[in-house]
Amino acid sequence: MLLPIATLILTQTSPVPSYRQATDVAVITIEGAVDTITAMSFKRRIEESSDADAIVIELNTPGGDLMSTLEICYEIKNNAPKNTVAWIRPHAFSAGTIIALACREIIVAQGSTFGDAAPISATGQPIPATERAKIESPVLTEVIDSARRNHYDEHLVEAFVSVGIELWLIHNNSTGEVVCVNRNEYETIFGESPPQHFSAIGTSQIETSLLTPFFETISELQNSTQPNDPTWDPVFSQQLPSSRKLFSAKDSKDWTLVKQVVPNDRLLTLKPAEGAMYGLVTGVVSTDKELQQWFGATTIQRFKPTWSENMVGVLISWPIRLVLIALFLICVVVEFATGGSGLFGVGAAVSMALLVGAPWLAGLAQWWDIALVLAGLALIATEVLVIPGTGFTGFTGVAFLFVGMVGSFVSGDLGSSVGQTQLITGLGTVIGGCFLAIIGSWIILKQIENTSGMRQLVLQHEVGVQTPPPPLSLKVGDEAITITDLRPSGKIKCDSIIYDATTSGSWITEGTKVRIMMCGMTVEVEEISS
Repeated sequence: MLLPIATLILTQTSPVPSYRQATDVAVITIEGAVDTITAMSFKRRIEESSDADAIVIELNTPGGDLMSTLEICYEIKNNAPKNTVAWIRPHAFSAGTIIALACREIIVAQGSTFGDAAPISATGQPIPATERAKIESPVLTEVIDSARRNHYDEHLVEAFVSVGIELWLIHNNSTGEVVCVNRNEYETIFGESPPQHFSAIGTSQIETSLLTPFFETISELQNSTQPNDPTWDPVFSQQLPSSRKLFSAKDSKDWTLVKQVVPNDRLLTLKPAEGAMYGLVTGVVSTDKELQQWFGATTIQRFKPTWSENMVGVLISWPIRLVLIALFLICVVVEFATGGSGLFGVGAAVSMALLVGAPWLAGLAQWWDIALVLAGLALIATEVLVIPGTGFTGFTGVAFLFVGMVGSFVSGDLGSSVGQTQLITGLGTVIGGCFLAIIGSWIILKQIENTSGMRQLVLQHEVGVQTPPPPLSLKVGDEAITITDLRPSGKIKCDSIIYDATTSGSWITEGTKVRIMMCGMTVEVEEISS
């Protein structure tokens, strides 16, 4: 009986109700993973669309960062107009579902899907029950608040977030009202255990006690506690009061079981007809024209992310940052190893500017991250150029640089799951970038050694030599003259033959007499004291 009613709700054409009617509608799109750039862009677009009569948040997202999601929900509930509608087109999982629930109404495109909003660990491994309760607590609080604001079923939104919540849909024979009840409520009403309409996932039933140490009682706690109750939690006192009715055995004659909504071994995920049946979805809208008719609007204006927001979003992604770290290190190694024209030095500077600058613009990097990176670079330069051979200065500089680069990934508290996830991502990215840099530096240095075109990058054309003889023609103790600065690499001349060489100490200027200290793959020299 209910499914045709739900379908009718989704397809019928009716006058636009006054609370929904809008002349000017602003559409704010959220596409792809939700992150800090998404939250910043959303806040900007909310401010830009302040003159609109209604705001539609068009969602197509697999999920994203928890803190960014909560920031977007805050903007919806505090700075957006009441006439704010979520438009799921075509998918809104995890963070997308949480954002949709924060809106006054939810509409969907044909064939769309939403739900499955449980937080996951950085490694994808199972989360221990206590830790999972800590992670899910702010999410659960957020969706329950949204349910109370927008008159959604509180138990239903809990099932989006936490595995272990069992729900059954019951129908009031007199009023037509439908309500989702948990196992305790079902047994209170009908005096028996509820039926199971789903097959268990896997070979054995998941043990409920391992899944719901906290969530199985939270709704009852919120419904039953009062300020003078010893179990009253001040956190819950900040929320809107629950509107759920309390059931008793006397209600059995008024209610009929419709179906099981979700078993205890999976998260709730819905299609349009189910969303309408459960009171979450109020319409199916697939095009902008249909959206305009749904609001009775005159104009629809889209507010999309700017090109700069998109660019910063790309630059802070871990694959791009891994590449930037590798490029920076490769450029530094090649510049010092070849005593080049400065081209690789410029590349290193640009790579580091993008690596640290983009997270800073996105609000990820803190001032101390940038300070550590700069201090690390200064110490490394001091070790190489001013006081070579000390070791401690260079080691400290490398440590500062490493910590600063990893720190640019972390914006959350390291005690939180978000901060720990960011730390793991940062460590993996920096280590991976170093590994790529080792390989890349080796390949480039080999190319410089073997390719005449690459030799020109290191000023070989300035000294008029195309193919130098092998270093083995030199002997330890031979004397030579530098014909370029050794910084620490450069060129020397011995018996009218020019060689690549590197200094064993500090920089040596052009025209200085030097002594050969080592021959082989590398020629190493030292300055002859006058």
